[in-house]
Amino acid sequence: LHDALPICITSTTPVTRCGAGSATIQAVASAGTLNWYAAATGGTVLFTGASFSPSVTGTTTYYVEASNNGCASARTAVTVTVNSVPSITSTTPAGRCDAGSVTLQASASNGTLNWYSAATGGTLLGTGNSFVTPSITNSTNYYVESTDGTCTSPRVAVLATVNATPSITSTTPSSVCGSGTVILSATTNVGNLNWYNSASGGSVLGTGNSFTTPSIATNTTFYVEAVNAGCTSVRVPVLATVNTIPTITSTT
Repeated sequence: LHDALPICITSTTPVTRCGAGSATIQAVASAGTLNWYAAATGGTVLFTGASFSPSVTGTTTYYVEASNNGCASARTAVTVTVNSVPSITSTTPAGRCDAGSVTLQASASNGTLNWYSAATGGTLLGTGNSFVTPSITNSTNYYVESTDGTCTSPRVAVLATVNATPSITSTTPSSVCGSGTVILSATTNVGNLNWYNSASGGSVLGTGNSFTTPSIATNTTFYVEAVNAGCTSVRVPVLATVNTIPTITSTT
């Protein structure tokens, strides 16, 4: 009689996955039934069969042996490698006044940052922690993900805001007889109104569509500007006129 050929594991298929979950590892033997264990020796059979799908939270090594008619092969290690899934840890949206490009920023736990114009799919627009958008005319969401090897984070939205620069649409000068206060008014297409006594710089004297001047004795020009989300119009002059009160100089 010829000696029986020894039983052995002829091949194994380890596997790599991203994050915790199940993974299917495989093995092939020269003969017999495949049994899977958590230890190189001893222990309890976890599964019987050529394909084993354990659930893992980290990189784990299992061991497979072939058993045939009471004879068992040496156990062979088969590893499930678990790579960490990167995550977006922070984002920095940004804005601008009127059409143009905006610089957005983000950071990740690890990996390379990729920027897209869609929440899924789409074309890669840029890479890195900082991303300069194309020229945009309206507020637009861009999406960033981090890729580390074969593992990719979910995409996170980062808003590029476009604010309209306001303009003064009308002004209403006014007058007073003799020294005193004057009520001036103005309107804007968007935003809030600030009033000043100079064409540039200076301190805000008042806010809103209506402005009551300090007491004045001579014609005085005040200036109004509109502010919308950090975007500021040019200042427009509004005249407060002081008319002389007439007096009776003689009577007959």
